[in-house]
Amino acid sequence: MRLLFLGFAFLMACSSPADAPQAQLAPAQPNGSSPLASTMVAMDAQLHAMLESVLADRNWEGRQLHNHQLLNVESTEGSMVNDHFLEQAPLYTLAIDQFNEDPSAKHFNAVVEACLGCHYGTCPGPIERIEKRTWTSTD
Repeated sequence: MRLLFLGFAFLMACSSPADAPQAQLAPAQPNGSSPLASTMVAMDAQLHAMLESVLADRNWEGRQLHNHQLLNVESTEGSMVNDHFLEQAPLYTLAIDQFNEDPSAKHFNAVVEACLGCHYGTCPGPIERIEKRTWTSTD
């Protein structure tokens, strides 16, 4: 046993830093993303892009948001699609339709509120991130 320990110590002492194991970050979604999770990432990206675009030119006119059909995509866990989700998902669709008919900060924030309303009762993890999508400019 002592010989094994000495051999291991010798190898460690002789190894160069290049041979040392390198730290690696774990993937954000180690088990992959479900279609619903991927859709929500796309929703967030869309809201963020819209905010950036409106901040650049202060114009809501002619803007459109893609309506992600939340009830048609598979979730990570079946428990994510609960009664609250089933009640809230159509409200998101209505908010998107309203925004697309009359793009404005008010209707954009209604979309964000629809997202928040669902997440309050289903999956609270991203609430802080969603809140950052609210249009708050006073200009």
